Amino acid sequence: MNFAYRAKDRAGQAIAGTLAADNEAAVAAFIRDKGYFVTQIKPAADAGQATYREMVHLFNPVGVKDLSLFCRQFATMIGAGLSFTVSLGVLAEQTGNPRIREAAKDLLAKVQGGEALSRAMQNHPGVFPDIMVSMVEAGEVGGVLDIVLDRLASHFEKDHKLTTSVKSALTYPAVVLCFAGLVVVFILTFVMPRFVDIFASMKIALPPLTRALLTVSGFLQQHGLPLAAVLLAAVYGLALYVRRPRGRELFDLFVLHLPVFGGLMRKVATARFCRTLSTLLHGGVPIITAIEAVKKTTGNQVMIKAISAAQTGVREGAGLAATLGASGVFPPMVIQMAAVGEETGELDKMLEKVADFYESEVDDLVSRLSSLLEPFLLAILGVIVGTIVVSILWPIFEIVANIGKL
Repeated sequence: MNFAYRAKDRAGQAIAGTLAADNEAAVAAFIRDKGYFVTQIKPAADAGQATYREMVHLFNPVGVKDLSLFCRQFATMIGAGLSFTVSLGVLAEQTGNPRIREAAKDLLAKVQGGEALSRAMQNHPGVFPDIMVSMVEAGEVGGVLDIVLDRLASHFEKDHKLTTSVKSALTYPAVVLCFAGLVVVFILTFVMPRFVDIFASMKIALPPLTRALLTVSGFLQQHGLPLAAVLLAAVYGLALYVRRPRGRELFDLFVLHLPVFGGLMRKVATARFCRTLSTLLHGGVPIITAIEAVKKTTGNQVMIKAISAAQTGVREGAGLAATLGASGVFPPMVIQMAAVGEETGELDKMLEKVADFYESEVDDLVSRLSSLLEPFLLAILGVIVGTIVVSILWPIFEIVANIGKL
């Protein structure tokens, strides 16, 4: 059968490919004979299986809520005295998410074969994040895997709450603005043209506002499709540029400097950074490894760059607080609390307090935004629609007034 493998050469370069062999041992022997270091070997799926898996992965993303439930159930069973294999067998049967269920079956097979749980998790980077792999590895070494999994479950639950709060703050204005845009386009494209002939037959002087809207309406009728195509192409091009490292960094920098929402995004990223780093350090993960695992959790390239610089500084013997302060990205409170934590040897507890503070700040800001944005957006929608209605009714009122005079 065919096997897919991943390996590294002596220079550390990643190598991947497929090989037809009787078993995994034969593939491993072939790779070692070439002087490569084996990192992964698994049966290669055929085209139909690959397509099915891609569809499963597309429509069943693994969220922090799924990971929280997985960790909580796993911790409960291990704490009750069940073995790894029995616990994984139960999870493989009852887990709701198909991707986690598939991964749990693979973990069960690997653990039964003598492989460490954390090592087996590394084969599923799209399911188990770096923080989970690092924490599980530390839990295996310290013999406290149930405690580690329970803390991971709490971590994912708080992360889910934070993400939900932010989405609720951003979804409402986005929906209202999109609705307002559609209403305006509909009125200018389908409603206003019906009044053009009426106004032309009356031969009256139209108000400036009406003339302006009729001009816009005529432009949309004649050039609406090309304009939509240009806008779609611009959005697509911007999306491609943002996917590049430099484009993403500029976009994230722009987001951080937005009024109101920039502060919200900064607080969210800071809370996530502090919470994740605190969780890793509390679980016994070395600080260099913890910083490496926490870099991607902030979701902001500007902060990731600052964290990478802090990791380099810590590796060279500098303190975390000093290196974070030099970046100028993190708020002063984070720097001061990190400095106190380093001096007292309780960096994980200090970071946890900072995370609690900023998560509370995010909740308060989201609540205030929700109460302020609703009337503000409704007022904007009312002004836009009201302006269009007035521009239509104004000439009609003048016609009626002239008829009355006659």
